[in-house]
Amino acid sequence: MSQSACVVGVRPTVVGCVLAVILSSATLPAAAQGPRCELGWVEAIEQALDANQALVAARQSLEAQHKDVAMARSTMLPDIGASSTAQVSEGPTFSSTVGLIPERTVNAAAALSWTLYNQADIDALGSQKHLYESQQQSYEVSRINTTAAAAQSYLGVLLEQALLLVQELNLDLTKESLELTRAQEAAGAVPHREALRWEAQQFADQQNIASQQGSLLSSRFGLNQVLNRPAEEVCALEEVTVDEHGFLFASEIVTEAVTDESKAAVVRDFLVTLGLARSPTLKSLDAEIRAEWRRKKSTRRWMIPSLTGGAGAASFLLTGGEGSEEQPGNSIFWRLGLELHWSVLDGGYFIANMNQAKAEFLSLQWQRDNQATALEQDIRSTAAVAMKSFAIIELAEKRLAAAEENYALVNEAYLDGATSFLDVVDAKQLLLSSNIAARQAVYEFLSNLLSLEQSMAYYPFLESDPDARVRELEAMIQR
Repeated sequence: MSQSACVVGVRPTVVGCVLAVILSSATLPAAAQGPRCELGWVEAIEQALDANQALVAARQSLEAQHKDVAMARSTMLPDIGASSTAQVSEGPTFSSTVGLIPERTVNAAAALSWTLYNQADIDALGSQKHLYESQQQSYEVSRINTTAAAAQSYLGVLLEQALLLVQELNLDLTKESLELTRAQEAAGAVPHREALRWEAQQFADQQNIASQQGSLLSSRFGLNQVLNRPAEEVCALEEVTVDEHGFLFASEIVTEAVTDESKAAVVRDFLVTLGLARSPTLKSLDAEIRAEWRRKKSTRRWMIPSLTGGAGAASFLLTGGEGSEEQPGNSIFWRLGLELHWSVLDGGYFIANMNQAKAEFLSLQWQRDNQATALEQDIRSTAAVAMKSFAIIELAEKRLAAAEENYALVNEAYLDGATSFLDVVDAKQLLLSSNIAARQAVYEFLSNLLSLEQSMAYYPFLESDPDARVRELEAMIQR
């Protein structure tokens, strides 16, 4: 497909023009900046998930938070300590545990303490496990947002490349008109001012190209930042089409159904059900609720006693001076013991703690219900926007077809001397705006679709069977 085929003549599809844009992107000025890399749609997203700096930091934070579980478990495991002391005193002293202590001693001791049963520790460990589950789901939210950022940035570069090509094609039309006008001027058919008008239009078109090149560079820098690649690196991006990455809208059954508002509501119900089941935000709140329920349950057990066991041994390694005859070196002392602790009353703290846990548990439940309602509204809204933006693609194609035909007729009339320069400029501007609108319609739909997939926490292009949900919905519509 030639570049001009996207502007005049027989009109191809908008998606076909996008393909021409991508294939032609190698001719862009930025290509001269250095060696190019090939970067596919899914490959770019996978790179972001692996190397994005914010996401790497989130992974490290999650790893650190996992240690909270180990620390909560440590209170239920044995605590072993050892010590050694060298002492010199004015005279022998007396200890209730070992008796007479000589003037000069070197001793060593070891102790073991083990909480055999403490319901508060057991509940704290259970709560911490649930909190870690919540933190894992929060990390999943970060992954979903990073996926969306990478995909949106990728689309942004493709759009800016497409718009740059449109501006370049528009400049080509101006140059063709300028050359024809100069030829007519040389033949004495038109005055010099006609050529000057086209020269001014050429400079205006070049200004637009320079501005668009700046936008392209900015979008490329943004993509490289999300992927954690060198800022100035230039990569050739693959085509992203509705047929391949349109999710539900790649199905004729679904696209026909959404034109009927009653069936469109069925599609939105399906998407809401899918989104609510997959939402890591709701799963995170569910884990927090389980953790708070465990804490609330623990506060009601404050009268259950705890049992701690202990053992220890000590030995005088060396003794000297007065009293050493009664306490020779290498004598060993040991002890064993059990402690039962029962908290009966603590100034009302336990009751207040119990009431606080109950209030926080109810608060989390309300937060979860509110989040689910907000998520349902968000999915329905983004789905409605995606449906309408998909319909706009066809309207943009028709607008472009009319603008192409209009420009061809007006330009032919201008060459025959039947119309003015201003009429040609108006037709050319209409063609330019229609070309831009056609490109924007495709990428705006894909961007809106990504927003829908983000709100549902479901990216079909990352699934092993990306069409599974589409088939499920098709079967539902056809029943």
